[in-house]
Amino acid sequence: MKTYIYVIATAVSLFATSMTGAQEIEKPCISIGGQAMGQFYNENGDVLAPMFGTFAATRATVKSQKKTLTGVLLEMEHVFTTSDGGGVRTRDIAELTDIPGKKDSHLLEVTYTIVESFGRLKGYRGTFNSYGAIKLGMGEGLLRYSGQICQSQG
Repeated sequence: MKTYIYVIATAVSLFATSMTGAQEIEKPCISIGGQAMGQFYNENGDVLAPMFGTFAATRATVKSQKKTLTGVLLEMEHVFTTSDGGGVRTRDIAELTDIPGKKDSHLLEVTYTIVESFGRLKGYRGTFNSYGAIKLGMGEGLLRYSGQICQSQG
């Protein structure tokens, strides 16, 4: 009887371990986060920014913009790169809210949707967010980004 219970307990334990392992292999997720530096460089219509954290740098391209009652909506694409050759390409909408009394200054909120990934991040998809402040005319700002991205299934 003792051996029978041991065999059942071992089988249940192995089954649970294999199920957990399979889920992790199917869809591993990683937390990402960091900051975009305070100096933005505009080159040929693209914005380049050094970063800290998961990503080392980004290039942003504004695809379209629409004036709103409180600021501007920008349709954008970003390419974020890591220091070891990985990265993601995103499509996103950036909402810039005017700061009253501060010319060209905006609060910024962006939700990034990953449409392509490469290098060590190949196969990852998902969304992440950034929040911060930006002064467009001066090319200055500070953004904090964070989220969780997961290996896609297929």
